[in-house]
Amino acid sequence: MRSKNNVHQELRVPLARPWISEREPLSASQVVKSGWLIAGPQVAEFERRFAQIIGTRHAIAVNSGSSALLVAQAAIGVGAGDEVIVPDMTFISTATSSVFLGARPLFADIDLDHYYTIKVDDIKRCITSKTRAIVPVHYAGHTADMDGIMAIAEKYGLVVIEDAAEAHLSTYHGGPIAGSIGHAAIFSFTPSKPMTTGEGGMITTDDDELAERCRLIRNFGDTDRFRWDILGFNFRMPEVMGAIGVLQLDILNQAVQRRRQLAGNYTQAFADLDGLVITPRARHPTDTNYQLYTIRLNVKALDIDRDTFIALMAERRISTRLYYPCLHRQRVFAGSQCDDADFPEAVEYASTAVSLPIYPTMTDTEQSLVIDSVREILTQHHR
Repeated sequence: MRSKNNVHQELRVPLARPWISEREPLSASQVVKSGWLIAGPQVAEFERRFAQIIGTRHAIAVNSGSSALLVAQAAIGVGAGDEVIVPDMTFISTATSSVFLGARPLFADIDLDHYYTIKVDDIKRCITSKTRAIVPVHYAGHTADMDGIMAIAEKYGLVVIEDAAEAHLSTYHGGPIAGSIGHAAIFSFTPSKPMTTGEGGMITTDDDELAERCRLIRNFGDTDRFRWDILGFNFRMPEVMGAIGVLQLDILNQAVQRRRQLAGNYTQAFADLDGLVITPRARHPTDTNYQLYTIRLNVKALDIDRDTFIALMAERRISTRLYYPCLHRQRVFAGSQCDDADFPEAVEYASTAVSLPIYPTMTDTEQSLVIDSVREILTQHHR
């Protein structure tokens, strides 16, 4: 019989892995054989079912989450000279989408005590007469403080577009589902998400006029055959993606439940490492889907830094990563005139945070290897 250590030595644990069965390639093949490859019944059914699950009147499918951000902001009229407030810690598309429209992203700090989502009090600091919208990110699937954000938006006449790219089926205080709270929201379906269509994105909203503008903008601004009244893009979702999405919705709830179970295992396993590591704390059990399981290292209590920790995990054949660095430090925003002093919590996060592997098909053996490795590294390097 092989020892536990021998079994671990043979494993390689990825950061994420999509949950794909034999049904998805079969459905994709059927779409290809049908000859109806764009804007067909599969995408329409995916939109219908997604809107029903989220609890909105409309769901508009596009080819990526980044496209969804761009389309949604174009639909609310973001343009040259406008400003859009985003968290300093998020994926690049949250900020660059407004740049493509001629607008300027303004960065707000994150809240280390609120699962690393945008800090509501810092939003107020960013608001100017040019501010058009707020794009709060439900980081790692944990919903942001939407009550505070919506109150600010109402006071200053701003539009709120939820970046729910990672927040499939997450709730807010155990109630409304992410993507149904703001004026509009976007989702992503890349392979690391709780459900995937390969690429792909979705816009949700209850606003009939906004939904119609999104549909026009994703399809060249085409109001009739060869009639273009507004500027648009070619961001339509292919029919194959729609077919895969319909099937992925069947297992979405199961996938999210498994993520929550795995997250609970991690938190329990690291409970006695208090003082060395900070584990995620959900506001309500269903307020996060644990798209990521992000810990923070107490580097003051260790003789290694976060990057060395990542390297030591890699030596054990385990993928870990920082999700995400500070946006104000990125060269693409070199003209933002921001420095680290403006974002103390995002800066601290960027030097201490690391996301561990988590995905619905993760085995107990794989998670055991991750847990044992984290514990060994932290205890060995405790000052």
